[in-house]
Amino acid sequence: MRLSERERLMVAAAGAALAVFVVLQFLVFPLIDNRARLNKRLASREKAVAEMRLLRERHQQLSQQSRSMAALLAQREEGFSLFAFLEKNADESEVKEHIAYMKPSESRGNNDQFKQSLVEMKLQAVSLRKLLAFLEKTESPEHLVGIDKLTIQENAKEAGALDATLVMVSIDQAAGQTGQ
Repeated sequence: MRLSERERLMVAAAGAALAVFVVLQFLVFPLIDNRARLNKRLASREKAVAEMRLLRERHQQLSQQSRSMAALLAQREEGFSLFAFLEKNADESEVKEHIAYMKPSESRGNNDQFKQSLVEMKLQAVSLRKLLAFLEKTESPEHLVGIDKLTIQENAKEAGALDATLVMVSIDQAAGQTGQ
């Protein structure tokens, strides 16, 4: 069986087309797919690295804040008590006789190194001037004391007097964390 020149040319073209198809299908396309997969993995890893860097920076900031808070706590007088601090300031601000109640409580925050001391207090029939003097004296960054919640209403019995409910908060070192 002899093939004519034209037939041989057709068989060669078909063989070349088959060779091109095999090369494309089994070499080029898998390489392109593999490269695309690698690019996706690389992008996800770069994203993870960027996220880790952000987390590291946030951790460093929190550690620095924790160290500065510990330094402030170390400077605060020995045996500081939020309840006693509020009582002393109430006496100095002339609102002690207006205190209906004071309820202390404690909660641990997200950090095992620090805890929050809370005191809810109700002041009745207090003047605005005395309330402001008490709040100015009591909200103290150097003692790490602040106002968590404040509700003020007019007193129903005395004109010009206010009723106030405050939740004061202070940061303290958790038990076993002193001397770090």
